Amino acid sequence: MTISINLTGGIDVGNGYVKGLVRGVDASGAVSIDEIDLPSGVALITRSNSLPLDDAEAPSRMEAGFYNELDVSFASPLIGDPYRRLFGTRALTAQGAFDEFDVVGRRSKAQQELSKVLVMGVFAAKALRDYVRQHGSLPPADESLSVQVRAALALPINEYLSHRVGYAAEFTTGTHTVTVHNFDTPVTVKLRFLDVQVIPEGASAQYAITAKGAPLMDAMLADVRQRGLALEGITSADVLAAQHTVGIDIGEGTVNFPVFTAGKFNADASTTYKKGYGTVLTGALKAMEDRGFSSGFTSRKQLAEYLQAGPSALKRNFYNKVAAFVEEEMVFFAREVAEQFGRVLTVVGATTEVAYVYGGGAGPVKGHLYPELLAKATEMNSDDAFPTLYLDSSYSRHLNREGLFIASETVERNAAASAPKAKRGQSRSAQLAGATA
Repeated sequence: MTISINLTGGIDVGNGYVKGLVRGVDASGAVSIDEIDLPSGVALITRSNSLPLDDAEAPSRMEAGFYNELDVSFASPLIGDPYRRLFGTRALTAQGAFDEFDVVGRRSKAQQELSKVLVMGVFAAKALRDYVRQHGSLPPADESLSVQVRAALALPINEYLSHRVGYAAEFTTGTHTVTVHNFDTPVTVKLRFLDVQVIPEGASAQYAITAKGAPLMDAMLADVRQRGLALEGITSADVLAAQHTVGIDIGEGTVNFPVFTAGKFNADASTTYKKGYGTVLTGALKAMEDRGFSSGFTSRKQLAEYLQAGPSALKRNFYNKVAAFVEEEMVFFAREVAEQFGRVLTVVGATTEVAYVYGGGAGPVKGHLYPELLAKATEMNSDDAFPTLYLDSSYSRHLNREGLFIASETVERNAAASAPKAKRGQSRSAQLAGATA
């Protein structure tokens, strides 16, 4: 017996973190939207050293933190082995083979199995959370959850141009089975992706920036004016009306420069720089090793989490030494990103009205990067420098997921609006093809 569930979500699978919004609707019509935020890494468990919880604990464990405790295995053509995988922060301290994105090699994120693991695991966890919250217990052992999914995902711009069609098709072909092992009774979740939109990283954030409106713009304009750029007479309404923009999306493995010309994504001018904040962390770890400084970090994820948490009184001296290695790498990274920004402006600088800086890696590097970007914008455009607006890290790292969620809901609404046509002979697949064209 199967239990049917429908989910709609935008999942930003970054090299550093997975950020997402996933919406479910229960039998009564009540809507629940989960906010997902977990490290982009899993620990593969090759032996039974993960202790399951009693089934009765399921209702109390279905808090938001469940995504960072997930224990799953897969039966899917997209996953090449049956091993169990621990997700999120749990994976960082688990006995197992830690798998994180390769930010040094040439394989696209779309070609790395981890991207599919993370997307399917998140949707399976959401389905189980919704069921348990509605029914107060796990599904019976002889029942499975049948989940229909609409999703919007993102790829770095250069990878989007080459892999967007194939990446979406991998998800929409067939059914993918995820088994959740957190409890004594394993739960089977069967995922069927009805529609998958693939959007360039950074471009989705631009949609969210526009949706947030004047309050966000006012805050950013105040920030840039404090740094000496007068922008006399420019209002938030002027910025929102801009049709020619450049985004600078600082990720862990890449920096994306999405360009919008006349309000539309300009694939010809947009580009990806193959370094990110994760490159800074990897370089710092290498520098520590080369100089004989024993840090004890086994991955850049551990280092990132440590820096984000801040120092304790007992570890302040150690923290400062670690931070100094990272700061050194940031200086060079900031110069390189500013140089790439300049190359984009050689193509579209004359028409660019505003530039936005955002992304999961934007916060930690702001002190070094923002002055470099402002100087580059002035260098390229002399006294007519356009505003370069640096979004606050408290919300900028979530912009891609919010833009992706907007995209998935838009396609869903379009499909629903065209549904009556099916009654006059149009197939469901034809409806979806029209909605996603």
